[in-house]
Amino acid sequence: MRLSVVRLVPFLVLGVACSMQPAGLTETERAGNEEIGRASSAVINGAVDTAHPAVVALILSKGNQGGLCSGTIVKKDVQRGIGWVATAAHCVDVPPAIVVQAQDFSAPDAIRYSVIDFKADPRYSPQRNTYDFAMVRIAGVDESTPVIPLTTAPDGVARQTPVTSVGFGRTSLNEPSSPDDQNTERRVVSKTVDEVTTTLIGYDMRTQGICQGDSGGPVLVGTGANKRIVGIHSFVQGNCNGRGYSARVTAALDFFQQELTKSLPAESCGLCEKIANSGKQECAAMSASCLADKECRGYYECLAEGKKAADCFEAFPLAEGPFYAAANCVCGRACASKCSSSSSCRGVPKCGYKMEDGACSTCVEKSCCQEETDCAADGQCYVCLKNGDADAACTTNAARKKLATCAATNCKTECADSGIQTGGDGAASEEEGEDPAAGGVTTTTTTSGCATSSGASSSSALALLAGALVMAGARRRRR
Repeated sequence: MRLSVVRLVPFLVLGVACSMQPAGLTETERAGNEEIGRASSAVINGAVDTAHPAVVALILSKGNQGGLCSGTIVKKDVQRGIGWVATAAHCVDVPPAIVVQAQDFSAPDAIRYSVIDFKADPRYSPQRNTYDFAMVRIAGVDESTPVIPLTTAPDGVARQTPVTSVGFGRTSLNEPSSPDDQNTERRVVSKTVDEVTTTLIGYDMRTQGICQGDSGGPVLVGTGANKRIVGIHSFVQGNCNGRGYSARVTAALDFFQQELTKSLPAESCGLCEKIANSGKQECAAMSASCLADKECRGYYECLAEGKKAADCFEAFPLAEGPFYAAANCVCGRACASKCSSSSSCRGVPKCGYKMEDGACSTCVEKSCCQEETDCAADGQCYVCLKNGDADAACTTNAARKKLATCAATNCKTECADSGIQTGGDGAASEEEGEDPAAGGVTTTTTTSGCATSSGASSSSALALLAGALVMAGARRRRR
C-alpha cells in the first residue's frame, strides 16, 4: 500500500491512494495491499516529536482533491528566501499548495510557506517500487528556517542499522472499520532496518511504525549536526502493522543534485509576493498578527460574511487600518518596486492611506511617506486620519504625532489648510462608501470572502483566508 495522503481541509475530497508494492508478493498479498491502499493512516505507537522542526507538513490541493503529506526542508537560500523540501513522488500527484512548519500544523503560530514549484523523479512509476522521490521549492525561508541535509554515498545503511522515522501521519492502525485519524502533530519512532536493497529500506512494523500521512517524511541516521536523510517514506503492507518501506535516497542522488542546483526562478512580482507572504517574512508576519488579534480577525470575518465595509468599521474601528496594511503589504511595502506596474496593485495608496488630492497630499507622500504608512497601519492613528482627528486619543497617539511633526516640518506651506500637521480636520479624503487605506474606492467582498478595492492588493487577505481554512479544517481526514 502506498502511504496515501490524508484528506485535510473540509472542502477537499480524499484522493485515490496510489499502490506501490515490493517485489515477490503473492497475488493474494497484492490484492490485500490494494484494498488497504484505497483507505488512509501517521506514526503508530510513536512519540510527539520536538527535535526535528525541519520535518514539515505538505498541504495538497487541486480542484476537489487534496490531502496531507510529510517532507523535510533539506536546503535553503536565505538571500533569495527560497527553500527545498524533499518528499515522495506520489505526494505531488495532487499538487502541494502550502508547506507548514510546526510541531502541530494546526497551531495558530504555525509557519506557512507558499510553493514555488515541484518535480517528481522522472523514473517514478506508481506500478513499481523504486524512485518515489520529489523535490518541492518553497518561498519565504530565512536564517531561522531549520534544515536536515540529504545523505551522500555511501549512506552507511545496512541490516540492524538503527534509524529514526518522522511524520505527520495517523497514530492508529488503518483498519477498514477505524474512524478517520485526526492527528495533526509531528511524531517520531525508532526502528531497526532489517531489509536493504539499492532502492529500498525496509523494517518490521508489528509494534510500531509509519502509516498514511507519513508519506514523504524522512528516515534519519546519525545525531546532532551529523544527522542525515537516508530514506523517504513510501509504502507499507497490511494495516500499517505489517512491513514498512522507504525509498533509499542514494538511489536518486543524481535527481536530487539536479534539483538542488538548477537555476533559481527569475525575480518577479509574483515570486516576491509569494516570498513576502510566507514564513516569517514581512507580509506574512502582518497577516499572522492580524489573524491573531481579536479585533482584526473580527473585521476580516465581518467582510468575509459579505457585510459592508462601513458596518465592519463600525463594529471593529481599530481593526480596519491594520487589516488594510496587511492586505496591501505586498504592493505598499515588501514588493513595491517589483510590483509597481502590476494590475493587482492598481489603486493601492502609495503610503498606506489616500489623502485628498492636492499639494499637501503630494508633499506628504514625498517627505513623510513612512510616517503616513506607519500611521495607517496603527489602528488608532488610522481612525484619526479617517475621522479628521475627532477622537481625543489622536492628540496622544505616537504614530499620529510623528506624522503631524513630519508634515509640520516638511510640508508647512503645502498643508497650511489641512489638519494633517496639527491634528485638526481635513486629514482624510473620505466619502460615503470609501476606504482610504484601500485606495479611496468602494470596497466589495469577493466570493472567497476577501475584501478588494478596485484592484487593490488582497494577496495578504487571501493568505489570511487560506490560513484560517487550513487551521479550521486541520483535524479532518488524512490521505
